[in-house]
Amino acid sequence: YIAPLKALVRERMSDWRVKFVEKLQLKMQELTGDVTPDSRALSSAHILATTPEKWDGVSRHWQQRAYVRKVKLVIIDEIHLLGEE
Repeated sequence: YIAPLKALVRERMSDWRVKFVEKLQLKMQELTGDVTPDSRALSSAHILATTPEKWDGVSRHWQQRAYVRKVKLVIIDEIHLLGEE
């Protein structure tokens, strides 16, 4: 999940904690400029919530990052905001 603002990432993490973590026992990780988990935590996550800048940085080296290669679905929230000044 990619959101243009850290605040939106945090909001989704909070909203989804009950739905996905508590009820479905899935693991989520936030990946933003403020929060950078280690690669083991990222690899074990079922859901990553990140900002475009952070995802751009980690996905550029996808050959060396197993957690990037494991991604099956990307959801981009507020896509109309990307590229606006």
